[in-house]
Amino acid sequence: MRERRRDYEMMYIISPMRTGEEDIAEAINRVSQSITNLGGEITAVQQTSPWGRRKFAYSIREYAEGETSRRIFNDGFYVLCTFKLASTQLSELERSLKLNDSILRHLLIHDESHLTVRRIEERRERPERPTSDSGGA
Repeated sequence: MRERRRDYEMMYIISPMRTGEEDIAEAINRVSQSITNLGGEITAVQQTSPWGRRKFAYSIREYAEGETSRRIFNDGFYVLCTFKLASTQLSELERSLKLNDSILRHLLIHDESHLTVRRIEERRERPERPTSDSGGA
């Protein structure tokens, strides 16, 4: 039986130690390849405005590759990625993101925006039922 693929949205932050365009493109390709190797299909990758290099609201202490102590990061390169993937593969994707040295943080959510739009349209099509006022005299 083939498992249904779901829509996901993921925001991840690339370490500011990756300064060159080639380094950033390589980090994005590595994440994209992780998704496709797990049988996923990438729908969109946004790295331009309003994303891209941004300052953090607060500092992040994280291990940098090859260093034994934590380093303080004040900015990073934000990337928004939307894709389809089987839900059974999510734990493996999370594992690969944690092992990726160039990714500081990531947030992965199930994208239900298309379902919300459908529910709103269904409500518009249904006539409203009159409510009975059960107030006292």
